[in-house]
Amino acid sequence: MNYIAFEEIKIFIKDAFSLDVKPISYPDDYTLKQLFLLARHDQIAGFDRIDKAFANVSVAKDWPKHPFTEEKNFRLTTRGKLEPYYLGLQSRKKYEKFWKNVEYDADIVKFQTTQKLEVLQIVIAETNIVEGHDYILQMYNACPRWNQTVANNFTHYIEQSYAYGNKTLAPIAERMSKKYDINPPLDPSLLPYMFYYCQFWVLQFNRTDTWCGLLSDDDLILARYYWNMKSYFQYSYGNPLNEQLGCAYVTQFVNSVEDYLNGKSRMVADMKMGHGFTEFVVLTTLGLFKNEYPLTADLTLEQIKGLKYIEQKEFYWASTIYFEIYNSTSPGKDALLRLVVNSEPYIIPGCDGEYCKWNKFKNILSSKINCDFEK
Repeated sequence: MNYIAFEEIKIFIKDAFSLDVKPISYPDDYTLKQLFLLARHDQIAGFDRIDKAFANVSVAKDWPKHPFTEEKNFRLTTRGKLEPYYLGLQSRKKYEKFWKNVEYDADIVKFQTTQKLEVLQIVIAETNIVEGHDYILQMYNACPRWNQTVANNFTHYIEQSYAYGNKTLAPIAERMSKKYDINPPLDPSLLPYMFYYCQFWVLQFNRTDTWCGLLSDDDLILARYYWNMKSYFQYSYGNPLNEQLGCAYVTQFVNSVEDYLNGKSRMVADMKMGHGFTEFVVLTTLGLFKNEYPLTADLTLEQIKGLKYIEQKEFYWASTIYFEIYNSTSPGKDALLRLVVNSEPYIIPGCDGEYCKWNKFKNILSSKINCDFEK
């Protein structure tokens, strides 16, 4: 089995189903008062994209056929149905003192999802937002400017994508076509899907002898990088618009905290189930998870291997972002904010440390709070 696939699958397994979770400790003189969760939906079924290309290839003739038809696309797998249950168990253990004092009430604990099927299967929540108008969890689809200039007609990304396909993916596809006698020759655009097929079959069926074995570690990394580059341009720092796109999420978050701190709201927990793209946009808006250099088609293999932040390691199935709000037991002291991504605390750029003073956080994000999203 290829090392790269194995290492990343270990992340999925460790984080998704581990109950070896220790309760958090509070900063001196502070108590956790509010908890905001943004989670990616859980594992869904893929559907046939590359099976047909290997239908008559001898190396694959004894492999099981892909079990998920297009009709089952976006349905949760068996694993995907378990992941949100464990997410809840982990939260109860990690924030034991907090949840112990929370009695469920719709005004106290809020749930929200998108209208997408893969998310609706997970929780019963607020779903009264018409698709295409969700500024909070599907802000990219709700922004005409993003659709017109980033998702489509983004000349720089299109050029980078074609360059990467011709320079990097095409030689790998040609080599594979000769090695495995694939006829007609393998379309280079299918190579990135082989990376996900590799992971999916290991994770779901514990099969290490199929797609993972067709590519070397380096080839899998190069196939994976296609998705890293795409997400960089469409949801992250590859386009300046993405750095503003999460402003409605940030605004709702800030207003919710302000209302609670000022005694206008009883809401102490806001649980949102979204997408990996949602997490990308929110962290980009906060200025986090920025790699040392742009993710372009001309990066060397060593540079690609050296990338610190990539979606498969940060925004995997059931990945989580928690915003913790602490209030002081002493009057007059500023509230504190801590950001935790997949159990790891991160310092928000501009903050003095892991626990950021609330008023300082608002000043840092002042240009993005109360934005006119429609504009």
